[in-house]
Amino acid sequence: MRAFSLMHTAPPSCHRRPPEIIRAIRGQSFAFVATISLSLCAGNASSADSVDSPTRKPDAYNTWKLALSAGVATDPATITVPAGFKIELLRSAQPSEDSWVSMAFDPQGRLTIACEKQGLLRFAFETGAVKQVERINDSLLECRGLLYANGALYANANNSKALVRLRSSKNDDQLGEVTELLRTDGGVGHGRNHVKLGPDGLLYVAHGNNVVGTPRAASDSPLRPMQEDRLIPCPWDPQMFDGDVTMPAGHVLRSDLDGRSWTMLAGGFRNELDVAFNEDGEMFTFDADMEWDAGAPWYRPTRINHVISGADFGWRRGTSKWPEYFPECGPTLLDIGLSSPTGVIFGTKSRFPDKWRRAFFICDWAYGRIMAVQLRPDGASYRATVEPFVTGRPLNVTDAAIGPDGAMYFITGGRRTQSGLYRVSYTGPQIEDPPKSAQELAAEKRGVEARELRHRLEAFHGHPQPGAVEEIWPHLGSADPWIRHAARVALEWQDIGQWRDKALAEPNVTASLTALLALARSNDTPSQRPMLARLDALPFADLTDEQQILALRNYQLAFIRLGAPNSEMAAACQHRLDALYPAHTWQANHLLCELLVYLKAPDVIEKTTALLTKAERSEDLLHYLFFLRYIPTGWTIEQRHSYFEGLNRAVKMEGARSYQWSLRLIRSEVVAALTPAERDALGSLLDEPVKDEAVPNTGPQVLVKVWTAPDLLPKLDRVSHGRSFSSGRLAFAAAQCITCHRMGKSGGDFGPDLTAVGARFNRHDILDSILDPSRVIDDKYRNTLFALKDGSSLAGTIEREDDAKVFVRTSPLSGQTTAVSKSEIVRREASPISPMPPGLLNVLTENQILDLLAFLESGGDPQHADFKP
Repeated sequence: MRAFSLMHTAPPSCHRRPPEIIRAIRGQSFAFVATISLSLCAGNASSADSVDSPTRKPDAYNTWKLALSAGVATDPATITVPAGFKIELLRSAQPSEDSWVSMAFDPQGRLTIACEKQGLLRFAFETGAVKQVERINDSLLECRGLLYANGALYANANNSKALVRLRSSKNDDQLGEVTELLRTDGGVGHGRNHVKLGPDGLLYVAHGNNVVGTPRAASDSPLRPMQEDRLIPCPWDPQMFDGDVTMPAGHVLRSDLDGRSWTMLAGGFRNELDVAFNEDGEMFTFDADMEWDAGAPWYRPTRINHVISGADFGWRRGTSKWPEYFPECGPTLLDIGLSSPTGVIFGTKSRFPDKWRRAFFICDWAYGRIMAVQLRPDGASYRATVEPFVTGRPLNVTDAAIGPDGAMYFITGGRRTQSGLYRVSYTGPQIEDPPKSAQELAAEKRGVEARELRHRLEAFHGHPQPGAVEEIWPHLGSADPWIRHAARVALEWQDIGQWRDKALAEPNVTASLTALLALARSNDTPSQRPMLARLDALPFADLTDEQQILALRNYQLAFIRLGAPNSEMAAACQHRLDALYPAHTWQANHLLCELLVYLKAPDVIEKTTALLTKAERSEDLLHYLFFLRYIPTGWTIEQRHSYFEGLNRAVKMEGARSYQWSLRLIRSEVVAALTPAERDALGSLLDEPVKDEAVPNTGPQVLVKVWTAPDLLPKLDRVSHGRSFSSGRLAFAAAQCITCHRMGKSGGDFGPDLTAVGARFNRHDILDSILDPSRVIDDKYRNTLFALKDGSSLAGTIEREDDAKVFVRTSPLSGQTTAVSKSEIVRREASPISPMPPGLLNVLTENQILDLLAFLESGGDPQHADFKP
């Protein structure tokens, strides 16, 4: 057995740190942040271990960490595939082969694999096994995308910040000729991702939201210049995670094979790592979420997107992300939920049964699974369902491809974890789809016709064309949102003088609202007054829910794009919108709340606090709290009571880190705006409430023993039965876990939520992480060290920063921050010491430690098997 840690960032040598930083390291405040470590048996990689497996439950987030330094890839006997399929481990990465992040088959059937740090490997096969491994490049850094096309290898080298083409100049099978096709700036976290060949023979390149600088994108790109388009910009946004993201955020580029011309096809993603095309030639992707936003109205789950021409899918920094119901936002096919998107492929060239051959396979790096998304025609797009295809623990999947033999090959790796090459082949009986019904055939025919219509409209994207307005106009009122989207984008590209009056006079409600949306997005300032008059005249009570949302968003865009209304227009809009508030859908209420706060409507406090009192979802509570904070005066004390009661209810609801952070910032801002009389009247209501079901204070702790792994590892079998739930719950407090971590609804939010930690890791892994927390550190929870001009130092987590100051949380025991002037900072750097201190178990007895492990495994459930005799 050999121990290894899960944190992937090795600390720099201390002798390279300045003295003031050394002092900060030694004196920094610690917080308990769980970082999982583990021990596994190291062994030799087998060339073809195989198993047929039944279906089982998918694993939990962060299981990729189980693969750190494992020495051998996950045993296929522990990996689940559907009945009739076989999975084989073909090779485990050797120490000199790095961790693997992408793959592609060459025309000779050999497999090229990109190493995470640098370079490319090439595998040759014989009788289905890897027989030769050679390094064919040692200079390209982290090639996240590989593609063989037109006699060349295309590599999107993320850390090299360039897309390059490699060819053999001497017909010697060596790719010595390297040509740079595209260079970009920006970060490498959500960076230069996959490159694919489209059915049109062009290159399609996926970039994440940290990539900036694509000056070579043509001015007639289908995606028009994007804007934030939020009515009330939030000053927090630059201070939040990825606060420096600029438009177009994550995006898809298209180019010829020589990289001479580039067009921006679609944008507004967070980190769409890959794209793939189905048999109809349509492009799809699997976009990432920001998991810290969970519980907030701006949270967007990981999702399947149909990537269409000119689409803006709405990713923005901080709180400004577009909700899916914005009519101009690229539609979502399917929300997947918590996951970590990596490679995607279609099974089109596989030798799988038809059901699986048609599937869109999406790789989830963190949860250890490949899922199969089934697509069915629905108008000009598709409807989607998802089911598991391959699941394992750990199975940190980075990429997949269909091999020349019709099997699926996939690799694991990333973040320096152990890599493996696997093959999934179908060995079951032949399965034929039943004949399609007349209804199914008719639906397919309608889908083909609808997609053809969408493509005709998309042909107008990027440039004005004679006669385009006449062809576009009948489709602005289509019942199919994908057709409407294509028509609206096409209209925005036409000379506005040809359609401005037509938009303002259009009698069909949906077509009128869609045309007005295009008018606002075209920044045609003279159209503001007639546009608002047209909106004010709508029979709102007769509109469908979809039309109401479209109308309200038009009001917002009329103010965002065309300028703040004058007093006369503002008064008219305020009167019209106030009569509509509250509406009968939460989407309309969210839009109306923001609009009426913007217009400073006198009744908005009364009406919104009434909605706040009734709200049951965290998203609704935070939305109303968020916008009401912009109104500093005009409150009654009863309304202030309702506000803080809503705020205190929101604190007790489930929400991730930025959700809780936002509530604290809201409380700070609103309390600061209160008069002394209001503060006296509200009293303790202003204080952040204690979390539900808090574990009682266990009092001062005394040293029991300095526990080590050899002391406890032999005792872990005793965790499985007869443990005490109440003792484990008290140990969770005595060891200070509750200070920083949630278990169920109790605990802090400084560190990760531990409610599901037992589903992610075994007790050995959990124990190892508590005993040695600094071996590896997740960057999201790492302290920052500040050396100041006066010779002092400070350590803590950065809660936020602006142009002048950094706000540092120096202790997890308090939500208070210390403001540090940027002009006083000599240097800052990441701490090599975990905020979670060692020795937390030293105040517990052996039995208390075992009860704590049982409590963590149980997720706070007293009926868990560990507590039974």
